[in-house]
Amino acid sequence: MEYLKNNIWEIKKSGSLKTLGALLALFHVLQFYLWWDDGGLPLKFVKQGLPMCWSLMENCDWLRAIPIEVLTGLYYGYAVFMALAAFVLLLSDFVALGYYLMMIGMLCGMSLYFQDLRLSSNEGYFIFFMSFAFLLIPSKHRLMRFLIVSFFAARGLSQASPEWLSGNWYREHLAIPVKLAEWFAALSLLVQMIGSVALLFRDARYFWTGWLLLFFFECTHLYMGELLATSTGLGALLYILFDEFELRRQEREYIYQSFIRPEPSFVLGGVLLAMFWTAQLTPFLGFSHGSQVKNVLDIWALHPEAAQEDCEQRTFAIYKKRVEQINVQPQMSRQPAMKCNVYMRFLDLKGMCTQLQADPDFVTLSSALDIRSYRDNSTYRAFEVRDFCSADLTFKKLGEVKWTMTADR
Repeated sequence: MEYLKNNIWEIKKSGSLKTLGALLALFHVLQFYLWWDDGGLPLKFVKQGLPMCWSLMENCDWLRAIPIEVLTGLYYGYAVFMALAAFVLLLSDFVALGYYLMMIGMLCGMSLYFQDLRLSSNEGYFIFFMSFAFLLIPSKHRLMRFLIVSFFAARGLSQASPEWLSGNWYREHLAIPVKLAEWFAALSLLVQMIGSVALLFRDARYFWTGWLLLFFFECTHLYMGELLATSTGLGALLYILFDEFELRRQEREYIYQSFIRPEPSFVLGGVLLAMFWTAQLTPFLGFSHGSQVKNVLDIWALHPEAAQEDCEQRTFAIYKKRVEQINVQPQMSRQPAMKCNVYMRFLDLKGMCTQLQADPDFVTLSSALDIRSYRDNSTYRAFEVRDFCSADLTFKKLGEVKWTMTADR
């Protein structure tokens, strides 16, 4: 309990941190609105009965043990608690009340978010990661700025690929020539990488140059319809603005503060930052495809905004008296960078098994997936499985259960 009180005290003594708490709560409300506007996504996925488990959980049926009535209460409770937390933190001095309302709301939101991998997004990652750090990690002033800078820089790093620099993303959102789209793509990468680092400088010239660059960058993306992503980016910049004014307006009373209550340690914050950046650098660390370490780190990495891979999948539906080649469609639309995601493909095939089992003549699915990486111009076979509908086949066993496609078969 004393640990929570220390976190509350740290927020209470800083107006900028109170503002950040309110902004994070509003981000959660906006995410709930987008879920609701799309038909109540978390509840819709639960009702489908075909869960897409996160790769860290081989089986997430235990999550589905929660009754739909309870999940519905958590779904609406998520919005109510976060809206109340934003109101309390923004318009009152009851910081402890706002803190606990936000914590309850975050628990409600996480119980929904981790129900299904399809709810995963860079924006959702940012919102929940920042909220967790804001509520439970000490030395918030330093940590929050480092995390925001890290997210901007990591997003820029994920765009350092030929797929993004081709400008296709801008051409999809704006009616502009190819060459101009390529310039926009290169400029966006530079703005995020350079502008984010400039936010760490104490020299006002560098700080304000970086802040204004990022502000105008986010405004242009808001114009292109990127509502949640740009709202979180602008909100993060707004907090840094308030934090900078607060730091420059008054010197910290280190001697008095250290006597009354010691300055919080940055050890946990440093561990959190190290974990975040290790995940972002995964593509450059040379881990082999399918390695357990890479699978774990991928959970914490931002999704690239442009596809870095192309893939070819051949799937055969085997019946008692015939074999048909079929095209397995994803269970819902996904961003280009996730088109060739092996785990997503695995889940799509498992979902197809469930659908086809209604036919009494259906036996199983056989499938092979080949992936070509644009980054290193290499091709590898992700999996080649003869009996995909076997109850014993799990994602971890994909590399162990193989079959050979030959001309005489």
